[in-house]
Order: sequence, then C-alpha cells, then structure tokens
Amino acid sequence: MNKKSPAPWQPTKPLERGNAAEQIFEDLRAQILAGDLARGAKLPTEKQLGLAYGVASATAREAVRSLATARLVEVRHGSGAYVTADTDQLVAVSLHSMIQMERIGIPELLGVLGALNTYAGEVAASRATKADIAAMRQALADMDSATTADAISVALGNFLDQLARATNNPLLIALCRYLTGIQVGFAAQLSGGTLEGWRKTSRRLNKERHLLVDAIAAGDPAAARQAARTYHERSLKVITALPNAGSARVSDPVLSWLFSLDSKKLTQ
Repeated sequence: MNKKSPAPWQPTKPLERGNAAEQIFEDLRAQILAGDLARGAKLPTEKQLGLAYGVASATAREAVRSLATARLVEVRHGSGAYVTADTDQLVAVSLHSMIQMERIGIPELLGVLGALNTYAGEVAASRATKADIAAMRQALADMDSATTADAISVALGNFLDQLARATNNPLLIALCRYLTGIQVGFAAQLSGGTLEGWRKTSRRLNKERHLLVDAIAAGDPAAARQAARTYHERSLKVITALPNAGSARVSDPVLSWLFSLDSKKLTQ
C-alpha cells in the first residue's frame, strides 16, 4: 500500500487588513514556538509563502527576515530558511537588550546569577545523576590542569553549566548559561587576561566549588543550597575586589567589550 504524502503546509489563518509581513511573521512565529514547524525544518520558499498567504514574494521575504532577526530561523543562501529557535540565543537576545537599556551593572548581574545558582544547587542535589556529578568533577579537574587562560575560562564555564544542567530545567539552564558567560569573561579580563592572573583568581574559589559538588553528590538539598550560597558570596567578594570592578557598568570598557563579543556570536 502506498503511503499518503504529507499534507502541504498551510497558514493557520487568513491575513486581515494591515501589515501583511507582520501578520505572516506572527503566524510563522506561533507555529515555530508551538512545534508545528519543528527545529531543523525547512520553511516553505518565499514564493510558496507568498502563494499561501496571497501576497507578493517580497512581503514573504520581509517576514522571513524578521524571523531571522528574532533568531527563530537561519537563512542559508542558496538553500532556504531553516527553523533554529535556539533557546540560548532567544534568551540571550532579550537579556542582552534589557541589560544595556537598563544599564544593569556587574553587582546586579552577579546577584541574579547567585540566586539562580543557589536554586540550581538545591535542585541538583535531588536530580543530579552520576554522569552529572562526574561532569562537574571533570570540569574542576580541567581547571586545575589548564595551561592557558582561555582553558580556565572554558572549564569554569563548563562547571557552572553542568551545575545548571543537572537540574533538567531548560529555563534555568539558559538563564545561567548567559549570565555565567558574562561573569566568567568579566572576571577573566579583570584578572589581567593572563594565565597566572586568572589562575590565581579562580583558585581562590576551589574549596567552595568542591564543597558544592560534594553536597550535590551526597543528595543533600539543604547542604547544597548553603554551599551554593557560600560559593556565590565568596565569588562576589573575589570579583568585586579586583581592580576597577566595583563601579563597572555596561558603559565601562571591559563589559562593553564582552557585549561586543556576545553580539558577534549572536549574529553568526
């Protein structure tokens, strides 16, 4: 018996009066977020979209460009547009804009990250698998054996990412990953950007990191919450004691440089 061909893609509703490109964008956006257009799926061509919505291809093209700007699709020249809907990018784009508009400073960023990591530690103590704990310990070992400043940053970022991932909470993971990237980059730069400077700064928190992992491995949520809080408080003291850290805000050179790098990543 021959298998039936899948039904051709169709809009969820006809267009109304008004900005057609914006309506197409909203319709496609809703389908992507609902999973009707799955991650990795290829969008209909601009011609197909135009025919389906009853508009010119140029109008459909404008809607697809808006989806690309929103980091929901990736346009591959010569191939078409593909659904990406990357969680990290969606969160990062929103937070990046809000932090700059509201001129959020490093103390505020670290305060939010500390609260998230404290919660992550508590939840991880109940949910972390042996593989999660092994990954955290490996990240700590990688920090100890790192031979470059960049390697220390990567290992520290991996450790904090594994802490969040052990919670199995996608929102928490995405929020922590974005804020952790800023924290690690900021601390590395204020440490001089050198291996010795960054190693000296990072090693001041070795004890607290190991105690946090030990509490999670023991399956003790209360101890893990306290260990995470202690780690955050100690981190705050270490980072804010670095030269020029106390008054750093988004207008300062180091943090502006980090945002510049982040923007480049978001547009790749």
